[in-house]
Amino acid sequence: MNTRLLILISILFLGISSLTFAQDGTALPFLQYPVSPSLNGMGATGTSLPTDDPFGFIYNPAQLGFTSRESNLSFSIYPSSANFSPVISAEVSSYALNLGYNLNDLIDFPLRVGFGFVRPEMSFGEFTSAINGNTFEPRDYYHAYSIAAGIDYFVQFSAGLTYKNVTSILSSLPNSTGKVDLFDFGFLLNVPVINLIDKNPSVQFLRNVPATPFLNFSFGYSQLNIGDEIYYVDPDQADPVPRTARLGYGLSTGIDFKINDNKLRALSFNFTVDAADILVIRDTLGYTSYQSGFGDISIGDNIINIKGDENVLSHSGVKIDLVETVSFLWGKYSGRYFKGIMQTSGYEIRAKGLFKLIDTLEPDPAVKFISDHFDIRYYNSTYNKNTTAENKFNGIAVFVEGFKL
Repeated sequence: MNTRLLILISILFLGISSLTFAQDGTALPFLQYPVSPSLNGMGATGTSLPTDDPFGFIYNPAQLGFTSRESNLSFSIYPSSANFSPVISAEVSSYALNLGYNLNDLIDFPLRVGFGFVRPEMSFGEFTSAINGNTFEPRDYYHAYSIAAGIDYFVQFSAGLTYKNVTSILSSLPNSTGKVDLFDFGFLLNVPVINLIDKNPSVQFLRNVPATPFLNFSFGYSQLNIGDEIYYVDPDQADPVPRTARLGYGLSTGIDFKINDNKLRALSFNFTVDAADILVIRDTLGYTSYQSGFGDISIGDNIINIKGDENVLSHSGVKIDLVETVSFLWGKYSGRYFKGIMQTSGYEIRAKGLFKLIDTLEPDPAVKFISDHFDIRYYNSTYNKNTTAENKFNGIAVFVEGFKL
């Protein structure tokens, strides 16, 4: 009995093939699962609304070009593994690191660069082999390394590229580990509408307190998981990974106050829509080909009407920030093999706004230094709310920003 047959029998007895192959016929569904404790609360969006979330470049590598405008370093981690769902007995863990720098002061050109690393892992628990009685833990994980650059010239534009090294361990048997190298790329455009009309917009919102309104429109596109197919034993029986196109837009508006030399974002409202299509096509003989560009994404149905279909997932998310201290998140998505509209929600708590408020009420150089350069955040989100597949995520992040050479 050859090795391939042994593995197939093991899979049959263990019933874990559904963990390795998605309903759309692609391998490694783990690559589609959401891992950001922050963005999960916004319907797993992240392609088109600029974010400083350390996990943001998973959805669009170009996000690092925006993160580096202010942030020098950010690190986020799960304080404990997340139980993915009662339906799929699996635990998810991950951490992400971003580095960035705005080169404008060094080279007198509005260029910024960012680097990112992330390592998500999904573990499917402990199994006993039906072949040799050994215990093992099937798991999927990858290491992703990303780089992005952005420029500010009337509008803000960034582009990024990510390399992923993916490993999938099916069992303890020989030749039951698959590996594949993949790439992501993305673009992100942010248009500061009010600043294009007036470079120094100001309103008198409160007595002796100048206020600056802002309104930004953003557009993003990314293509994820570009590369070879993956196999475990026989290269001739390789399966495609979920190469995905994501397209969307974002809206961000709010108002900043300036009190005692402190710029405080008193309120911001953020709304975003992403549409995602798996670009893999199988013909009746099982041969694989790939769509290009936007795939089956419809601007009218999937993005404007935010309506998913049998091929496309439509995501939308809302985030309201209050005084850089607390944020509330809502989101939803629909389409593909999900029945109905799936809901998400969450919240974030930040230290930065608290330190700014303290320094505003009682100015202190040490407190101002902390508020200008450091932030600690706690994330809590719920994915697939009120369903049997409900998932809860927690995250902690540390930010270091505003330092210049």
